Amino acid sequence: MRTLGLTRFGALVLLSSTALMAGGAPVHARRSTASVFQMLDINKDGTVDEAEARQAAFALFDRLDTNKDGTLDANELRGHLSNEELQSNDPDHDGTLTKDEYLAIVEQRFKAADANHDGKLKIDEFTSAPGAALVKLITYQVEGVHPVRADVIDGKVALGKG
Repeated sequence: MRTLGLTRFGALVLLSSTALMAGGAPVHARRSTASVFQMLDINKDGTVDEAEARQAAFALFDRLDTNKDGTLDANELRGHLSNEELQSNDPDHDGTLTKDEYLAIVEQRFKAADANHDGKLKIDEFTSAPGAALVKLITYQVEGVHPVRADVIDGKVALGKG
């Protein structure tokens, strides 16, 4: 009887895991904001500066650009920018964002989150509403689930494929 229960539980876990797959990369448990903050704080100074945020966004852009055309369209930006946000931040109105256009939005959101204008986000700034808007742009998400793997390799953020 107990074996049957474990088997059903195992099937449920398998089905749940399969439902959270994205491009073949499993999405694990939701990361807390504090763990995302620690992950992005590459130099471990207790803050996330604009360079660290840009580095994460740069790596994420490449991961999101699934067709490798050098731009992100509404489908590739799903979960990171709404269609309205894409339209209002698309200077050439072509329905896509180049890496430079994407990084300009990251810069805007970083500055909005930097309440004391010191060029660094402390945890309270990072967890504010403007900070949450920034996090959406610089972390991998599938239907609101934050990334499972982001490693620091040689001082750079590397987003894992699961």
